[in-house]
Amino acid sequence: MSMSIRQTEIFFVKLLLLLLVLCTVPFPAFAIKPINVAVLPPINTATFRYLDDIQVIQNTIIKPFKYPYYSLLPADAVQKAAKTYLAEHKTSRLTDEKVMAELATNLSADLVVVVELSQVWQDRVHTFGFDETYIESDIVLKCYAYSSLLNRIDMIKVVKYDRESESIDTNIDIIFKDLTAQMLVKLPYKRIPLAGFEKPDPLPSN
Repeated sequence: MSMSIRQTEIFFVKLLLLLLVLCTVPFPAFAIKPINVAVLPPINTATFRYLDDIQVIQNTIIKPFKYPYYSLLPADAVQKAAKTYLAEHKTSRLTDEKVMAELATNLSADLVVVVELSQVWQDRVHTFGFDETYIESDIVLKCYAYSSLLNRIDMIKVVKYDRESESIDTNIDIIFKDLTAQMLVKLPYKRIPLAGFEKPDPLPSN
């Protein structure tokens, strides 16, 4: 049975009153406190000479650290802090936990991340019997992530050790991007921080 005009009017009046009540009821505010992230420039211990390809690693590693869950510190400020620290501590390595902890303090960062390109080797092999070209790769990347909130460091290592038919997927920049994406999957710091990795509320002032 269809509603009468009077019943329809009463229904919409009640609905309007309900909406007005909901609009005036204060809801608790859940402010997201972004985690300050400093991504250091990649460490090229493999002495790989193609810097544009190394930049692919950096461009990929920063992707998950986006607002509102993360606040990425300016790259120039992070690079300057790293250079200054190494100039004052010539025997230090940016991948050492102590060094990353000090950089976190200097930059007021909650998380410090750096990727090390520790090994790069590729060879192009042509088999005349099958008239096919193969690419042999032996590449190692390591990602270090220090959390000042948890006072801990995570290290993720990924390896490309393979012989495969030459294609666009065997280009070094594609391999770098794929390996970096593999590291991001393994890191405990995701686009939305997992439980236990949120930034805590500040301590109340006396």
